[in-house]
Amino acid sequence: MSTNPFGVQNPEHVDAAYIAQNFVEMQTDFPRLTEHGNTFVHGARGTGKSMLLRSLEPRVMILQEKAAKLKDLPFVAIHVPLRTADFGAPEFNRYKGYAVNAIGEHLLAMHIVLRMAQLLDNFSSDISARSARAFRDRFETLFKIAGGSVVQNSASASADEVSPFRRVADVCERDIFEVRQYLVRQPFKNANPDYQGALTGFLDFLVPLAREVKELDGLPRVPLFVMLDDADNLPIPLQRVLNSWVSTRSTSDICLKVTTQLAYATMRTLDNRIIESPHDYTEVNLTAVYTASLDTYSRRLEKIITKRLLNAGIEATVDEFFPLDASQEARLKAIAAEIREEHGEKNLSSEDQVGPARVRDEARRYTVPRFMREISGSSRSAHTFSYAGFRSLVDLSSGVVRWFLEPASRMYDRVISERLETLDKVSEIPVSIQDSIIRDWSGEFLEPLTRQTTEISDAQTDLSEGIASLHADGHETVLYEQLRNLIEGLGRLFRGKLLDPKAREQRVFSVVLRDQATPELERVLNLGVRLGYLQRSDNAAKEALGGRRPRYILARRLGPHYKLDISGHAAHLSIMSKDLELAMRNPADFVKVRLKQDASSDSQFSLDLEGDRFEYSSN
Repeated sequence: MSTNPFGVQNPEHVDAAYIAQNFVEMQTDFPRLTEHGNTFVHGARGTGKSMLLRSLEPRVMILQEKAAKLKDLPFVAIHVPLRTADFGAPEFNRYKGYAVNAIGEHLLAMHIVLRMAQLLDNFSSDISARSARAFRDRFETLFKIAGGSVVQNSASASADEVSPFRRVADVCERDIFEVRQYLVRQPFKNANPDYQGALTGFLDFLVPLAREVKELDGLPRVPLFVMLDDADNLPIPLQRVLNSWVSTRSTSDICLKVTTQLAYATMRTLDNRIIESPHDYTEVNLTAVYTASLDTYSRRLEKIITKRLLNAGIEATVDEFFPLDASQEARLKAIAAEIREEHGEKNLSSEDQVGPARVRDEARRYTVPRFMREISGSSRSAHTFSYAGFRSLVDLSSGVVRWFLEPASRMYDRVISERLETLDKVSEIPVSIQDSIIRDWSGEFLEPLTRQTTEISDAQTDLSEGIASLHADGHETVLYEQLRNLIEGLGRLFRGKLLDPKAREQRVFSVVLRDQATPELERVLNLGVRLGYLQRSDNAAKEALGGRRPRYILARRLGPHYKLDISGHAAHLSIMSKDLELAMRNPADFVKVRLKQDASSDSQFSLDLEGDRFEYSSN
C-alpha cells in the first residue's frame, strides 16, 4: 500500500533524514532566526515552529548540504522540547518564592545539558577523545561546584570505558530524576527537608559549558543555539528565569531561540525587570507573517506539497492533484462576465465612467457572494458550494501548515479505502471527497468548545436560528462558552453580510475594535487567538491620531461551517467592544442588531427571524 504523503508527524519523533527530505526552507522568511541573537518565535499550534527549529540541527543541515561537516556549520543548534510533563506538573505549583526559582532553573539547565551531551555523543566520531574528556571534566567540575555529585555507574565500568558525552548525559538523567523525586515526594513528608542536590544556573554553568563546546576540536567556534520549544509550557516562575537568561545578552556564547504557542505569560525577569525588543531579543510571529502575506504563504505551501508529492512518486502538480469543481468554476466565470457586462452597460448610459481596474475589483469581490446567494434559497438537494481545489485548501489552512496537511491526509486515506482499482499511487483527490472531508473537518473544529454545534445549511437565511445557549451543557468553563458564542455570532454575521446584495462589503472575515476592550473581552479574545479560532493583527486607523487598532480575523477553517467566501483578502467591520460583549452573551441578538445596523442606506433591511428569508425594500 502506498504511504500517505500528507501524514502529520510529531517533529520530536522523526529523525533528521525525514526532516531533511520533507522540510521546505523557511529561514528566508525569517532571517532573524539564524542571526546570532536571542529570538522569540510565536505561532499557533501547527504553524511549523518545531519543524523550523529542528531544521537548524547539525545533522539536518549536513544532510541538506548546507555544510559538509560539523566544523563548517555557522552555529551549533540543540533542540530542547519543553514538555508539560517535565515542567508543568502540579508539584511545581506547590512551591513559591526562591525555592521554585532555584530548583526550577537547575532542572531547566540540566535538561539543556542533557540534550547538549546527546548531540555531541552522536557526533563523537568527529571529536577527538582528548577533547571529549576535557568537556566531561569541565562538566564534572562545574557540577560539583554547584553542589552535585558524580556517581560511578553500577556497571563498574571505568570513566574511560564510557563515552565522555554519554557519561555526562547519564549524570544529567540521574540528576533530573532525583530532583523530580524530591519535588513529588514532599507532600508525603511531615516536614520539608532541606534540598541537598545541585543548583546550577545560566552564567555559572551553561555559559561556561557553551564555551567549552567551542573548544572541541571537531566543532566550529560559533555560538550555541539553544532552541527551547513551547516555552509557554513552563510555569510562570520558570518563564521569569528564562527571561533573566535572555537579559544577560550572552549571545557570543549562547543564543536562545524560544518558541511559544501565543500563551507566554510574562516578559519580566526574576528581579522584575522587563526584557525588551530589540535590545534583549528579536521576535517573529509566524501566524502574523503568513496572515499578512497570503502570497508568501501560498508559495511556501505549494513548495511543501510539491515536495511531498514528488517524494511519494506522484508527478501531478498541486492543482492537478487537488482539482476544482469544474461546473462551479464555469458558473463563477459566467457570473464574473455578467458583472463586467453590467458595468459596460452602465458606462454606455452614464457620464460617470467606471474604469477597467474598478470592474476587475468588483468582479473579484462580488462573484462568489452572488453565486452563494443563487444557491442559498434553493432546495436541499440543489448544488452546494464547493471548497475543493488547491488554492481553496491553502486559504482554508489560515497560515497553519498542519491545517492543510491534516485534511489532505484524510482525503488521501479516503481515496485509498474507497478505490476499486489496484493502482499503486493516487493521481488526484476527487472533488466529492475533498468537499466531504472539508465539511467534517471545518465543523469539528468547534467541538472542543461545545458539543452543541449547529451547522448552517445552504438554504438557511435566518442566521439567528438554531443558536442555543451554550451554558446548558455544563462541561466547559464560562470563558470557553463565551468564546464559542463569540465565534458563533461572528460566523453568522459574516454569512448575513454575504447574503445581503445591497451590502457594499459582502466578503467579510474580520472585525476591528474601535475602542478599548474590557478585561473580560480581552481574555476571551486572547483565548481565541491562542486556540487558533482568531488571528490578531494591527490595523492602521484612518484617523491621523487614532493609532493602530487590533484586528481579529476569523480562522478561514470555519468558512465551510458558516458557508463563507474564503477566497483571497476580505474586508473588515469596525465594531465596538459592547457589540462583541453582546455576542459573548447572546449571539442571536448580536446578529439581529448588527445586521440591521449595517443595512445599506439605500434600502430598508429586515431580518425575518421567524421565517427563512431576508427582506429588502427600496427607499
